Amino acid sequence: MSFQDLNVKCEYRSFNDDMAKQFYIPLLKESVLYQRAVGFFSSSILADISMGIENLARNNGKIQLVASPRLQEKDIEAIKKGYENRNNKVVREAIRDALLRELADPESSAEEYRLNLLADLIAQNFLDIKIALTHYHEKMGIMEDLEGNRVAFSGSLNESANALCNNYETIDVFRSWKNEMEEERVQIKKNAFERIWNNNERDMQVLEFPEVKET
Repeated sequence: MSFQDLNVKCEYRSFNDDMAKQFYIPLLKESVLYQRAVGFFSSSILADISMGIENLARNNGKIQLVASPRLQEKDIEAIKKGYENRNNKVVREAIRDALLRELADPESSAEEYRLNLLADLIAQNFLDIKIALTHYHEKMGIMEDLEGNRVAFSGSLNESANALCNNYETIDVFRSWKNEMEEERVQIKKNAFERIWNNNERDMQVLEFPEVKET
């Protein structure tokens, strides 16, 4: 199945739409790449969209996340743990088995589960996090499927369970296969993310997380 087989709307509003079930999870299930730039990230969102992340992992997909330094201390420790384990082959293989097993039946209320999931995603090379030292307000994301179809979205939604479930949030969505205008908007967002990810955006400084740990 590709993105074109899904009913992807041009706009989602959190009090009218279930963003996790109607947007995130169906698209992530078909994704091989998820790129996200946000002002705030919390591991709390991972459990809410874990059904989608499970399939992305089975697709040998990749998540690239840029966030401002408002990470909670517990999230920072989980991220450090993930990067420390990434190069340990025995740990990596054990984590991969556990990750795919746990994602299939998440305990969404357990903080320990969320933090371990964050560390495991990093350790298994499914997730990379970079930190924007300049305070970053724009919120955008790009997903890509196996056939090269892309969905780009932008709006007020941060990457946290509170934003996903409790706040009144809106995202505008652009689909590369719909028409030339939407395809162009997707490419604009894609180009902007790549500049940020590669630290080529003017007046922004973006660091890999291991570099941040040492500063």
